[in-house]
Amino acid sequence: SWSHPPRSGGFRLGPFFLLVKVYFSFAVMRVVLAMAVGAASLRLVATRQPVMNLAADHKAGDEQVVYRQKQNNFQNMQYYGDLTVGGQVISGIFDTGSFDLLVLSAKCQHCAADAKYDSKKSSTFKPEGTKQRHCYGSGCADATIGFEKVSVGPISAPKQAFWEITDHQIPVMDFARFQAIVGVGHSDSPSMQYGTMLQNFGVGEFAFCLEKGNGAPGWLYWGSEPQLHSSMATIDVVASHHWGAILTDIGVRTADGKTTTLDICKPTCSAIIDSGTSLIAVPTAQLNNVVSQIGEVPSDCMNIDKLPTLTLTVGGHSFELPPKAYVVRTQEPEVDTSVMGVAKILAFQPEVRMKEVCTHAFMAMDQQTQFGPMWILGDPWLRHYYTVFDRVNKKMRAAPAGQGCRPTQYFDFAKNEILNTTAFNLMHDELEAFEPTEPVLVNKSAARNPWKERLVNGTMEI
Repeated sequence: SWSHPPRSGGFRLGPFFLLVKVYFSFAVMRVVLAMAVGAASLRLVATRQPVMNLAADHKAGDEQVVYRQKQNNFQNMQYYGDLTVGGQVISGIFDTGSFDLLVLSAKCQHCAADAKYDSKKSSTFKPEGTKQRHCYGSGCADATIGFEKVSVGPISAPKQAFWEITDHQIPVMDFARFQAIVGVGHSDSPSMQYGTMLQNFGVGEFAFCLEKGNGAPGWLYWGSEPQLHSSMATIDVVASHHWGAILTDIGVRTADGKTTTLDICKPTCSAIIDSGTSLIAVPTAQLNNVVSQIGEVPSDCMNIDKLPTLTLTVGGHSFELPPKAYVVRTQEPEVDTSVMGVAKILAFQPEVRMKEVCTHAFMAMDQQTQFGPMWILGDPWLRHYYTVFDRVNKKMRAAPAGQGCRPTQYFDFAKNEILNTTAFNLMHDELEAFEPTEPVLVNKSAARNPWKERLVNGTMEI
């Protein structure tokens, strides 16, 4: 993940990857599964796609039709998409952990990326001139504020403040698939007074979901779908700067249904749902506890399903991450130790081949916040849960992601809130039908890591 410290007291966390190719489509009704118990019903949420007819002159406050935007997938580690800046198409990562729009500029003589924004080619560029250094987990960038017409599909802001990157020390940007970092945090930008892109787009709500298959795309939904809210768990956003919530109980549930609660959040931890972090970041001491309870991940990727399910209580609701959500496949070098291989080793010509292994999708990161030790729920969360980000009401909503990356019915297993067991089993079978048979294959060198810490009196204010 990428991060950027604000000028004010808060801390801005940041990240990596999303958005591209927008298509217009009619709605396809999938399955509506209704089995009533009394007045209540259980159903799979319809995967309707509304007609895309947002006006080009969209203004803040206008009623929106949801716009579905594809996120390209690079090695299951980077998700990115297109936006238009001054008439120039730029690929960017859409980051729930930051606020500003930063774009690689043609003014950057040391930038190696092929596609760069060039203000000389734009008739809508207006300079402002303020300069600032933006530091992320992967390095720092020097940038200058300007104003430009910025569009995502049919949504646009005619005079959006943005930062032109004129120099940077972020090696990954020289070979990454993106040229922009697009902040979609919920609050005002602490670093400037001109309004965030979400504010100037008039977008009060959006949603993220990453499809589960290898190389499968992600999706960013711009706008509100209130008809989905009743089937989703609602999570209060308690953080001032980030999409952060209270994390309480953490546990593991084995195949026989036995749940062991880990007494590691005293009294609470914080959980940030971050579209720019490739893995799940966990405090070191808690990570050791979690891994010991989960048990050893078989390196040969066999019998992954026998591992326990990880349970997290976020915002008072219980969420589950099954083994295929928190286990990933990766490739590691292996020296050939066969008879021929040993001969080559003795001749100082060892043959190295890549071996596919499985490992957990956790990474250690220690950071204290005002709500307790911090967890970052990155791509593994977004692959499993369709997540809505509501900046107006400071809420998040989540439900298991179904076919086509659309939400299904949320169930709180800890509270046994299953209205109809038969209907639930039917829905569960429907979800299992398109569940991948093995964990995703990732390239860890392309991972988006958590941000560089900035402390305020020893604590990070999220």
